[in-house]
Amino acid sequence: MAASLISAHPFGDAYAAKAGTLSAGARIDALRKVARTEIGRGLPGPKNEEWRFTPLNALSRVGFIPAAAADDVDVTVVPSDVPRFERAIRVVLVNGTFQPDLSDKISGIDIRPLSDSDAALGQTATANLPLVALNTAFFANGLAISAKGHQPLAVHIVSIGASGAEPVAFHPRVLVTTAPGAELTLIESHVGLPGQPYFANPVTEILIAEDARVHRYVTVTEDCDAFHIATTGVTVAARGCFAAFHLGLGGSRGEGTVRQEIHARVEGEGAQVHLNGAYAIGGGVHHDFTTVIDHVAGGALSKQMFKGVLDGKSHGVYQGRVRVAENAQQTDARQLHRALFLTAGPSVDVKPELEIAADDVQCAHGATTGSLDPDHLFFLAARGLDPETARMLLVEGFLADALEQIGDAHVREVFGRQVAGWLQRRGGAS
Repeated sequence: MAASLISAHPFGDAYAAKAGTLSAGARIDALRKVARTEIGRGLPGPKNEEWRFTPLNALSRVGFIPAAAADDVDVTVVPSDVPRFERAIRVVLVNGTFQPDLSDKISGIDIRPLSDSDAALGQTATANLPLVALNTAFFANGLAISAKGHQPLAVHIVSIGASGAEPVAFHPRVLVTTAPGAELTLIESHVGLPGQPYFANPVTEILIAEDARVHRYVTVTEDCDAFHIATTGVTVAARGCFAAFHLGLGGSRGEGTVRQEIHARVEGEGAQVHLNGAYAIGGGVHHDFTTVIDHVAGGALSKQMFKGVLDGKSHGVYQGRVRVAENAQQTDARQLHRALFLTAGPSVDVKPELEIAADDVQCAHGATTGSLDPDHLFFLAARGLDPETARMLLVEGFLADALEQIGDAHVREVFGRQVAGWLQRRGGAS
């Protein structure tokens, strides 16, 4: 076990002393104690099976300080390229801390700071996951969002990362709970400002009650050399629905690292999990989608579709594990990953897994990789399109069915524009 851990990392006693995390109550203090013990053992290394495609050696060598200890970070406006979403309350975090002066007035929904009374904290994202342990040990601020009633609600969280003279690390925590039959749309924009590297380590816990629905849409466009390692834990009760789409966009400069890890536990009959996403990356950017779906109740559904477009020397990862318990009969679980190479330089590691203990199920997985079809390019060129435009059209077509999984038309349009903007910046060039 020791060989699979990185024991030398910046989140030891010196970091803890600078973090100065205040006591939040007996329960949270107990969670922190367990988490700090876990972190004391080390961060996952390249011999850790779950992390062998996304080793944290580079992160462990950066001398991060807690964002709260940086006195030269002053973000006064939201970046102009962060979109607005209709009917969604904007909540802005800077280095994980809520900024009321940059946020909308909160009304019609229960959004408040996390407290020791939030008994659901730590239920779906536990300290046995190393980056959850790191978050639990050091989160200084957090949000609790509660959806009640049958009126659809929407929240847009804008998380801005920024360093000063030294690299900073921050660990936002968001807890989402729903009442039976409630419906919530949660949109997240994770963006960064240029400068020193920073490390965003957000953890989101979502508890979906019976007949409740949560739609989640996430974009990650962090700065070039940032580390963004996000973990989500979800539980879905009977007839509940979790529908999520994650988008990762990385440019041609720098060697940023992104990992979006989602754990969903299907606990009730008739529950549904729709987990989809796309990534478009270039340069030396590394992007990892890791998903784990546990079917512990029968008669439920999970579907996953992820697509990636890679340029430069970038590296994509998809790890998808579906586990079906013995009593989870009549489960329908499917997962698919497809990657498109724009040049000969990128690489992809794909590891789909099915662990099935039940015998009355429909489960499948698939993975393909390829490059742009020269016949298709020739076909478009023969009709007067220049090579750059032809490539852009083919890439947009490749990603189209992934983006179609976004149920909200306005969000789908915004995400589509962001993908188109990435393609224009890349130029579709080979």
